[in-house]
Amino acid sequence: MTSVPKSGEAPMLEVDGLGKVYGGGGQAVHAIDEISFTVARSEFLCVVGPSGCGKTTLLRCLSGLMPATSGHVRVDGRQVDRTPEDMAIVFQDYSRSLFPWMSVEQNVAFPLRRKKLDKKKRQSLIDDSLKAVGLADASRRYPWQLSGGMQQRVAIARALAYEPQILLMDEPFASLDAQTRADLEDLTLELRHDYGVTVVFVTHDIDEAVYLADRVIALTPRPTRVRGIIEVDLPRPRDQLTTKELPEFAHLRGHVYREVRQLGQDSVDANTPAS
Repeated sequence: MTSVPKSGEAPMLEVDGLGKVYGGGGQAVHAIDEISFTVARSEFLCVVGPSGCGKTTLLRCLSGLMPATSGHVRVDGRQVDRTPEDMAIVFQDYSRSLFPWMSVEQNVAFPLRRKKLDKKKRQSLIDDSLKAVGLADASRRYPWQLSGGMQQRVAIARALAYEPQILLMDEPFASLDAQTRADLEDLTLELRHDYGVTVVFVTHDIDEAVYLADRVIALTPRPTRVRGIIEVDLPRPRDQLTTKELPEFAHLRGHVYREVRQLGQDSVDANTPAS
């Protein structure tokens, strides 16, 4: 799946001069200064930056869950003022995003109530999405009966069943163990290829960003701006061993790390009194 748009093709996501300010007057907090970028159809974009720089705030503004103070966000050419019908979101805290009193199948079905689907189509979407994440045999179980990794698979299945054109993921694997995290990274790449969905993925993990992305956007400390955009031209399909052993992977990881490390140093310098 290529991230290069066809000639003349409009991007799936356009962010133009996006800004976010909390509060007002002397208490105003400038979370996002001014951010502009585009995301091609079927592209996998990762967003990295220092802690507290506003990555989650950015994602919430992109999704319409939080109104921006300035600028515009467009999905498939349409202005975003609330969560678009063709967008799905996977959050970090899977334990809070699933309803514990609902079965796996009921959790996946829940957002489909917004769509006018006949019973056969609805069940087909549920079955196909659970099969895609390897949970076809767990439909009647409850979230509290599943491991953390399986719960996050349910959250991903719920997003897929909604048939989104664009998927926003906010550090979805941050609280999982290393092996489960690697497995879900590979699952996400597979699903992105199979479904052709556009993905915007926020992460603190530089290795994860380089492994997954077509491009990585590095953000500055608050008030957040785009520090740099790094093209990731590693071959696909990717593999946890083969890809990460490539010299090109190490080079790109170092490039992104230097960007993020410099961002952190910028933050320290900005708060260090002059001699």
